[in-house]
Amino acid sequence: MKRMIKINTRLGVVAFLAIGVSLYFAIQYFWFGADKAEFVLNKWNEMQLLDLWYVMLYIHIITAIVAISIGWLQFISKLRAKSSQIHKIIGKIYSGSIVLSGLSGIYLSFYATGGLISSIGFFLLSMSWLYTLLQGIRAIAVNKDRIAHQKWMTRNYALTFAAVTLRIYLPVSMLIFGIEHFNEYYRVIAWLCWVPNLIVAELILKRQKTSVPPSNQSTRVS
Repeated sequence: MKRMIKINTRLGVVAFLAIGVSLYFAIQYFWFGADKAEFVLNKWNEMQLLDLWYVMLYIHIITAIVAISIGWLQFISKLRAKSSQIHKIIGKIYSGSIVLSGLSGIYLSFYATGGLISSIGFFLLSMSWLYTLLQGIRAIAVNKDRIAHQKWMTRNYALTFAAVTLRIYLPVSMLIFGIEHFNEYYRVIAWLCWVPNLIVAELILKRQKTSVPPSNQSTRVS
């Protein structure tokens, strides 16, 4: 009982932060517009941006909003048990969003603020995002392995959640170090926003593995 309450509380926090950041994105980029965002204005002053960059930015933002907003729903066990069809529909929308957001993220990584270190960080994030999705789909579609599917999709949403952790680290870093050192700490955030997320995901998966009785560890879908 205590474990279920803990899981529900943790998922509730994730949902709250995911929806909050999604609303932030929607207001910033669609209410005010990307050209009004200080982050974009600073980038415009640092480098010459092509029209394609703005197209990729909006593809990335729109699909990321969708993925962040609905991804956490897949971890509600009651929803999965009640309707596998809903789970599949959400999964297809989520997966399509990750593909588009991940591919556009690869393009955007070459223009990352902070130079090469930031670019490598965001490039590897996008590649890992697409890789974990591919492994998650392969596990369930080809191998019919639900447990492997859940593990890979847990890792995948941990990477999706990088959009949330990045928006947490940015204001905290600005408050502590000031705006004049933005490029320096942004290089760190380019890695900090997703590597610890994966570590946390692995720790959660390890605890789940040790807590599930052997009789309940069936991996195949009949």
